[in-house]
Amino acid sequence: MGYAKSGSKLEEVEMLTPKRQMMLSLNWPMVKVLVKSLLREIGTLKGLELLLRSRTWSMVTDKPKWHPEYFDFNDVEEENAFKKIFNLLTPTIILYNNLKKQYGEYRADKIIANIAIPVQLAMYPQFGWIPKNRTDIDEWRQSTADAWGNKCWKVKEWVSEDKTEYRMRWTKCAPVMILKAYGVHSYAENVCMTDHIFFDCIVPEVIFSRTHAIDVGDSYCDHVIRLPLRKDDKKEEADFGDCFKAHFDGRDAVRHWQEVYKRFGEFKI
Repeated sequence: MGYAKSGSKLEEVEMLTPKRQMMLSLNWPMVKVLVKSLLREIGTLKGLELLLRSRTWSMVTDKPKWHPEYFDFNDVEEENAFKKIFNLLTPTIILYNNLKKQYGEYRADKIIANIAIPVQLAMYPQFGWIPKNRTDIDEWRQSTADAWGNKCWKVKEWVSEDKTEYRMRWTKCAPVMILKAYGVHSYAENVCMTDHIFFDCIVPEVIFSRTHAIDVGDSYCDHVIRLPLRKDDKKEEADFGDCFKAHFDGRDAVRHWQEVYKRFGEFKI
């Protein structure tokens, strides 16, 4: 893996043992934001009608089937973990398919992309993925293990000897892989753009960067969390590398939500 930006050597480390097990769930803030975002995109009457159809009739007539052959599982436990995520994402897949029938693929992609970021931002609090000491690399490692140390993700890790940088290479990410397998590409892309917004706005003590991501067609995600090396050490445009690969300009979307937070002190929808 080489060296950190500080010049310190990077050493591969084993993921820490999770101290608690977290699982994705659809909570009320996420539902509220999804509804509000959809109504803003297509109007109140059309939005409510489409939501009602997606959560009732379409759940019977157009519910997507589980296709394990879309994925390369190592064992039954891994398949079961993916299937739980699939069940959670089923309403989103149905919503996208109904949008596509109503508006065509391009506009459906654009609508679902615009919905993805605010919904994901509403999800972050359930993870509690911020260490008490935000500048402690080992605490970031533990938070990663607690949130993603299960069969739904596959992560390799490196830490610099001076503990200023923590790198991850993800080669498996269940939510993104499922969304892409079922055709909901733009939602998957924009969900991941949220990482930049979250770190830049909520955790300015560290610098987050990513240049490759599974959601935009790369074979892996290269997350980096590092400590600023001096007062003028800031995030650069190159650190948003994955954003520029999204079908709808992910960099502009990230910039928009950063401005929203700067203006209101929250992610006002």
